[in-house]
Amino acid sequence: MRFLRLDGGVLKVYRRLLGYVVPFWQIFALAVLGMVAYALTQPAFAALVKPLLDKSFVQHNTQSIRLIPVLVIGLFVLRGVAGFFSTYFISWVGRSVIKRLRGEAFGKLLRLPTRFYDTSSSGVLVSKLTYNIEQVAEATTNAITVLIRDGLTILGLIGLMFYLSWVLSVFILVVGPLIALLVRFVSDRFRRYSSRIQDSMGDVTRVSEEVIAGHRVVKLFGGLEQETANFERVNEHNRYLNMKLVLVNAGSSPIIQLLAGIGMALVIYIATLPTVLPTISVGTFGSFLSAVLLLMAPLKHLTDINAPLQKGIAAGQSIFELLDEESETAGGTRALTR
Repeated sequence: MRFLRLDGGVLKVYRRLLGYVVPFWQIFALAVLGMVAYALTQPAFAALVKPLLDKSFVQHNTQSIRLIPVLVIGLFVLRGVAGFFSTYFISWVGRSVIKRLRGEAFGKLLRLPTRFYDTSSSGVLVSKLTYNIEQVAEATTNAITVLIRDGLTILGLIGLMFYLSWVLSVFILVVGPLIALLVRFVSDRFRRYSSRIQDSMGDVTRVSEEVIAGHRVVKLFGGLEQETANFERVNEHNRYLNMKLVLVNAGSSPIIQLLAGIGMALVIYIATLPTVLPTISVGTFGSFLSAVLLLMAPLKHLTDINAPLQKGIAAGQSIFELLDEESETAGGTRALTR
C-alpha cells in the first residue's frame, strides 16, 4: 500500500478507520479467506495453459486431455463460491462499521456545545452525517477487497511469471516503477479533490436547507433570483470539482494500460529472439503470456480503486474531526418537566 501514499496523518486516519473493523474480526477473517481463495484461481488458470499446450496439443497426452477440463470447472466453482462469500462478508463488515460510525457521530452532535453550532453550518454537519460517512464505506469495503484480492492476484501472477521465465519477467517489470510513480502522483490529486468535493456538498446542503426552511422569507422579500444564483454557484463548483476528479481518474488509467502494453510488447520481442526462443516451450510462453494478460485487470482495479479510497480517507478525516470535538459538560442539576 506504500505506492498509494498512505503516510503521516493519512495513514493515521486509515488505521483509525480499520480500528472500527476489529469488533467484527471473525467475519472479516472469513472475507479475507474468500479473497485469498479467489486470488489463487487467477494464477491457477494461467498455470493450466502450460500443460494444456505442451501435453494436450503437442504431446497428445490422453490423461491431460481428460483432466484439464475437470480442473477448469473446479477452478470456476472455487472462484464463484469464494467471490460470493468474500463480497457478502466484507459488505456486512462495512455496513456495520458505517452504522457504528454514524451512531457515534450523531451522539457527538447531541453533546456538542451551542457555540459549536453558532460557528458551524448545519448543511455541512448534515452532509458529514450522510454523504461523508457513506464515502467511508468505499474505504472499508470495496477498497479493502481490491487491495487484498487483486493485490494477492498480482503477487501470484508475478510469482508464476518468475517461475516460468525470470528473464521475461524482468522485462515486463521494467514498467513497474513508472506505474508506481504515476499512482502516487494521482493519489495526492484524488485526496485533495475529494476533500474539496465533500466541502462543496456541504455548501449545496446548506443553501438548500436555508431556502427550504426560509421559503416564506425568500418569497416575501423577492429573493428568488438571489437564492437561485447562490445555488447555481455552489452547484457549479461541485460539478467543476467532480469533473477535475474524473479527469485525473480517466487520464491515469489509459496511461497505466499503455505502460503495461509496452511491457508486454517487450516480452513478445525478447521471447522471439534466437537466443531465447529455444529455451522456452510453447506451453511455457503461452502460460507466461496468459499471466501477463490476466495481470492487466487487477492492475486496472488497483488504479481505479484509488479514487474511492482517497474519498473514503478524506471523508474519514472529516468525521474524526467532528468526533474529536470537545463535548459539552453536563453542569445542570435541575430536570425540566412538562
